[in-house]
Amino acid sequence: MYRHFFELAEYPFQLTADARYFFQGQGHMRARDYLNYILRERDGVALITGEPGIGKTMLLEHALADLDADIVVGRIQQTLLTTTEFLLAICLQLGMKPFQFNKTVLIDEIQRFCQLQHAEGKNVVLVVDEAHNLRIDTLEEIRMLAKLERNGKRLMQIVLVGQPTLRHMLSSMRNNSLSQMVRLTCQIEPLGKSEIANYIEYRLYVASNGVDRGLFPSELVPAIMRYTGGVPRLINLLSDMMMIVACMRKSQVLDRACLNTAIKTLAWPVYQKRIREMPKAVEDNKFVQQRPLPVLEIRQHNQIVARFLLSRERMRIGREEGQDIRLDDRRASRQHAQILYLFGSFFLQDLNSTNGTYVNGQRVGWHAISNKDRIRIGHCLLEFQEGMAEELSEVTGEITQPKLVAVK
Repeated sequence: MYRHFFELAEYPFQLTADARYFFQGQGHMRARDYLNYILRERDGVALITGEPGIGKTMLLEHALADLDADIVVGRIQQTLLTTTEFLLAICLQLGMKPFQFNKTVLIDEIQRFCQLQHAEGKNVVLVVDEAHNLRIDTLEEIRMLAKLERNGKRLMQIVLVGQPTLRHMLSSMRNNSLSQMVRLTCQIEPLGKSEIANYIEYRLYVASNGVDRGLFPSELVPAIMRYTGGVPRLINLLSDMMMIVACMRKSQVLDRACLNTAIKTLAWPVYQKRIREMPKAVEDNKFVQQRPLPVLEIRQHNQIVARFLLSRERMRIGREEGQDIRLDDRRASRQHAQILYLFGSFFLQDLNSTNGTYVNGQRVGWHAISNKDRIRIGHCLLEFQEGMAEELSEVTGEITQPKLVAVK
């Protein structure tokens, strides 16, 4: 919508994980240095936490891209798995092909693989993203893997990455066992007030192919900080809405009126009020156990073709390969829309698609999703269903169509 109006090559505030847009604030640089150390040292379990949207995944992408050849990395991004499924995922990520899928065989395969890599002078690193979604029994298996050693050296370095609730989960485990093995802990801090202007201008600079734009006056920064708390994802959402508002008003200037309208459209409270209203974590992985996770049921030509468990903070939808929910429909854009989990609720955002995203017959750009909402993308109908996961929770192991699958 506003890309041509502001003469931009790309939309600067999309929430896709594009490495070109990665901006390192002071908190990110400290976490990056920390990651570079722990990914190369065999020193027990490491813990990296940060609020949703702080940039944990992008930070991991950068750190893992710079690793030496003698470091073997297995990365788990889907954590709503049974213990056996989690161990199998580790085997597959490390290139193993176990002959049986029972827990004992899988653990033996992992141990044998780590011993072989150790003999060749290589370091095995297991990175578990979204670790705050792990089951308690899976965390216990991680503790056992972290104890594997030979000749006094750990065979596997484990890095757990997740939201701050992860720390509460570990400290609540029986006898505090896994948390006692955590040797290094890092909390990624939000951007400071002085960094927000640089962050916004950097994204505009990339989207303009290296042209300084200066579209956001510095006097807007305090209010942006007040409503986003310095969280990059929230800064993106608010900045994007401000540019939409300015475009609709045919104004090349983003002012306080654009900011106020954007906040009103998004129905945002100030950030500190959001934090106070967020559900508090308890010892048992509250995100998973607070209520059954919703399911997105996909229909084509009135036939159910898939059911996706909405198990992550962000699920991308589109026709392009690599999308979390890929739609085989020519009317869907390559990166069409995304579903976000923010502060206890799910939201749908259209990513400036060609043919639009519709909810209950109305075209939307940004929509707070409610139970039974029907989302139309091209010829596909996606229905948001709360409580559906509980009804289908017995579906495990081999999946048949129609299927319940966790988003990749």
